[in-house]
Amino acid sequence: MLEIPERVNYGEWDKHDFIIPAELQLTDNSFLHEAIQVFYKAGGYDFFKVINPEKYASKWLDFVGDLYLDIEKGKYKTDGKFHKIPLSDEDRMSLKEQGVPELFTDDIDV
Repeated sequence: MLEIPERVNYGEWDKHDFIIPAELQLTDNSFLHEAIQVFYKAGGYDFFKVINPEKYASKWLDFVGDLYLDIEKGKYKTDGKFHKIPLSDEDRMSLKEQGVPELFTDDIDV
């Protein structure tokens, strides 16, 4: 199961020598569940809660924002297997109440 850090170190993303960690890099052959795991591992839950973008690193916002759009547009396909979205039930409900698309809150069951 994917371990999601309690807090993404957003300030690091805008440092001159910052390199996106290998575990957050996807390829054109990556599957939907991999993209969603990377999204949440990179702080995707917090992305849905951003109210004041100036408080976050612009490179982080670009990364998770672009990944969000790629996922929503269907760039990544399912592999035909069940995959659990890495969220607690409480976090799922919070995002659903906020209007976040089911693609980001419901398990992948194809």
